[in-house]
Amino acid sequence: MSTESGTHAPARPSLTYLRERRLWRGIAPEDLAARLGVHPTSIHRWERGERLPGPDHVRALADALEVETARISAFFDRFRSPREPAQGVRGHGLRQLRARAQLPAVRLAATVGVPPATVYNWERGRARLPADHLPALAEVFRLEVETLRDLLVTTPPVGPGAAMPPLRRMRHRSGLSQAHVAQRIGFSRHLVGNWERGARPPLVAVRRLAALYGVPAGTVARAAGVAAPELLDPRNWSAGDLPAVLRVLRRWSGLTQRDVAAHCGCSVDAVRGWERGRAVPRQPTLLRRLEVLFGLPPEALVSALPQR
Repeated sequence: MSTESGTHAPARPSLTYLRERRLWRGIAPEDLAARLGVHPTSIHRWERGERLPGPDHVRALADALEVETARISAFFDRFRSPREPAQGVRGHGLRQLRARAQLPAVRLAATVGVPPATVYNWERGRARLPADHLPALAEVFRLEVETLRDLLVTTPPVGPGAAMPPLRRMRHRSGLSQAHVAQRIGFSRHLVGNWERGARPPLVAVRRLAALYGVPAGTVARAAGVAAPELLDPRNWSAGDLPAVLRVLRRWSGLTQRDVAAHCGCSVDAVRGWERGRAVPRQPTLLRRLEVLFGLPPEALVSALPQR
């Protein structure tokens, strides 16, 4: 499985990128379909953007075409239906307005004609405040409707739930739901929610979140409380670091030694030998395959090779 570089958002691919990449690799649609376990018609429909594959097939395509998973995901994003604009206004300033007016949520809810839970949801950003409720709220607070709208949006949130966790803030800025994020990175929505509440995601999830949100992996790692290994950065590599570098890159990418072996066309014992320092993949072809697998620029691994 090919992975993202984790440092920059991938460039936006062209509308013919998938087909161009397949032709460049010299793979026939029938052969690619057989490898992925789908009908050749599916390959043609994916390339034309008529159908969208699931996360497993996205990763399988990236593996087969030797390209970053984020690039394949970005290609299909071009064909997704645009998100409908959110209705209503954000109500995170409502709690402060209530506090100033010494107005309990129960009384405000009764005045507006909604359950108290709805008021709390508006205040905590769980739901947008419908525009047709603004006149009643403006009357309660003795404000003009436009003034109320501005205060609701610009007043900093306060109190319980006001400080949005960093990972949730990144998701909100991207305009994605937890379910959408879960589908794109290949984990469950329950786990995405747990990470946003403070649980630590695995390293592979950090990389996929970074690619999805278009931020460096280190930014996501810090937000999630995950310490990124120093050897993820090629600038920290020295001659002889290759075994440790390969171990870190593989674990960070969520791959097994068998995955690496399949990608490089070698045995699992060979990969194990590289990671333990018993052997060195000095052949340019092997080194380039490893660099492609881990999203590294050409000849990046040369600096970590042991000196002869």
